[in-house]
Amino acid sequence: MISKMDINLNWKSFLSLHDLIWEKTPNDYFNAPFIGNGLLGAMIYQPDGESLRMDIGRTDVVDHRDSEARSIVDNGRLPVGHFTFETNGNLQKLTGRLSLYDAETILTAGYSLCREGCGRNIEFSFSVLRGTDAFLVDYRMPEEMQGQWMFHPEASVVYRNPIEGRRHLNPVPELSVSDGLNLCVQKRDAGGCYVTAWKIVKTADGKTRLLCTIQDSYPDFAAVDKAKELIRLLESEGEVDRQIHQHRAWWNDFYQRSFVSVPHKKMESVYWIQQYKFASMMRKNGPLCDLMGPWYKQTGWPGIWWNLNTQMLYSSLHISNQLELASTLPDYLIKMNHELIAAVPEKWQYNSAGVSRCTGPAMQESILTWPSAESPERSNLTYLCYYLWEYYRTNMDENYLRNHLFPLLKRSVNLILHEVTTDENGIIHTPLGHCPESSDDPDNNYDLSSLMWGCQTLLKINKQLKLKDPLEKRWQEVVENLLPFPSDENGYRSSVNKSAPLMHRHWCHLFQFYPYYVVNREQPENWDVILNSIKYWGSPKIPNTWTQSVISSMYSSIGDGEKALEHLNLALASPNFFPNTFHAEGRNPCSETYGGLCRMLQDMLIQSWGGKIRIFPAVPNEWKDAVFLNLRAEGGFEVSAKRENGKTMWIRIKNNAGEPCIVVPGFESEFIIKGGKLTKSEPGVVKLAIKKGEEAFLFTEMQNENPVLQPVKGTEEYNFYGLK
Repeated sequence: MISKMDINLNWKSFLSLHDLIWEKTPNDYFNAPFIGNGLLGAMIYQPDGESLRMDIGRTDVVDHRDSEARSIVDNGRLPVGHFTFETNGNLQKLTGRLSLYDAETILTAGYSLCREGCGRNIEFSFSVLRGTDAFLVDYRMPEEMQGQWMFHPEASVVYRNPIEGRRHLNPVPELSVSDGLNLCVQKRDAGGCYVTAWKIVKTADGKTRLLCTIQDSYPDFAAVDKAKELIRLLESEGEVDRQIHQHRAWWNDFYQRSFVSVPHKKMESVYWIQQYKFASMMRKNGPLCDLMGPWYKQTGWPGIWWNLNTQMLYSSLHISNQLELASTLPDYLIKMNHELIAAVPEKWQYNSAGVSRCTGPAMQESILTWPSAESPERSNLTYLCYYLWEYYRTNMDENYLRNHLFPLLKRSVNLILHEVTTDENGIIHTPLGHCPESSDDPDNNYDLSSLMWGCQTLLKINKQLKLKDPLEKRWQEVVENLLPFPSDENGYRSSVNKSAPLMHRHWCHLFQFYPYYVVNREQPENWDVILNSIKYWGSPKIPNTWTQSVISSMYSSIGDGEKALEHLNLALASPNFFPNTFHAEGRNPCSETYGGLCRMLQDMLIQSWGGKIRIFPAVPNEWKDAVFLNLRAEGGFEVSAKRENGKTMWIRIKNNAGEPCIVVPGFESEFIIKGGKLTKSEPGVVKLAIKKGEEAFLFTEMQNENPVLQPVKGTEEYNFYGLK
């Protein structure tokens, strides 16, 4: 340590300011409290005129069929069911809060034996234990109250129409009771089953407790015994107490990987609620998160989307230093390497791989038959590799780079290299392909930008690892001779023959400058086309949360904090963004938005591309104060910084990998460097030599060597989300 940092931060108190609060009864999936442990999840609400209910789900409960329906149907998500709390009276006015710090929802309901008014209150505590796959509901009933949790299994069917035939309905669930243990066994015709097991027990302090689990197995029926064993284990109150302690300790520690605070308290709340949501949706060695995570809802999108959604969902985790959660994507792709290869035509499987627009978790789909064999989405895997590259650059795991990312990126680029052509002038062209939600055309900017970024990155890796790959010359030819990105007076076109779409949610025709940064603000010759592109495409009228977050990030990428803030506010005001911070289109849950919202804020506070770390590159003028701790930058650096009264006050950089460090610090006056060695300085840029495992501290004369880290103040209301 080169100096002492005074961390004046009470995590419990800080996060409580961002808890979701219910002053009115949640009555719908999109305003309900939600709990999850990375595999199991529940939504708690009371539909108007109905009983209190708890919808339960498990991310890996899917069908396992192999028909002509496509894998999004054959291997799509299946519903489990929901509990209702049935009483001899009425529950009225459900209020409470979701505690982010302890990952627990506390709800209080008025209870009466008549409809005229509430007599007494009953308090419920809901959680999904982090250390074991069980729901826990504790409550204390008044003496005159009779209450029981009733389970309602859902029909076991994937709610998406297949290409051929009809939806497949699995057998009727089998319910049984043995020694007070309730079982609902749902068999699948394709094999295996998923099981809901639950039991009501009394605690030593007089409370009533619902214990519940969902277990899944395929192709066998081991889930039945697993469910029974877990509930029997949890009948021991000592075991539950141990699990609750472990659960809270895990969550309390989880948040402390990094810290962010800005004066825009609504955005600050969104950021921290999404951190809770990410950990509720993902966990190490768990299934890959799809569009809904563990919170099942009937949807036409019951799977994993690969032409934007997965990429955006995972776009912020490595920066927020949540590397364990971020690793779930590369872990999954390593496991599914064979399926990525099998997705391309057999003649190219020796050196290529790809991923279709959307699949079930088994990934049984051909890239070149969707959306059509004539005009496929060839660049989805390369686009996915961009975020795998960012993940690598923030942890610098050379083993992962050499043995997994490089071979996968190489295969993804080979897929399109098989079909490029070269004209009489030596210009390389991409074939007819689909630009998502835009057009079918050769030389579309989705394929051109992905191929350019892919070849540039392969050359970097090849040089770094001294591989002398035989395709090095071919990649260099592409970089030097690829058709320039088609553009016109409105900026970048969709393709060489088609103009950019207006009111278009997907920005694949603009990937060359965000997120790839192949074209960027440090290239004066490209300023006009970048600005024209954002102005033309980035309409404030697009009523979509994640689109507005991307427009904000684009403005951040060119250093325009005022425009970035404008679209940040539009993102949060979108009609598709609901009171519990869930996002949907047509009532279909869309998990990608949560990553886009967090990346939007991160892009204002820190950017690292092109070998430089940029501090507060797009903070708007009205944000006089801002602070972050231990955000990750490329090169494996952990970076902390403080802005006060509109000026950067200090920056702390820890070098975890021994990489060169180039910083754009944003200081307005002279600054002092402690630790590290200044190797070169030019206007606005500092080059530092910091030994691996050591830190450098940059600060102005107005700041002493021992900074204080604390949340910044804001004028807005806290606890904005929930139902007020």
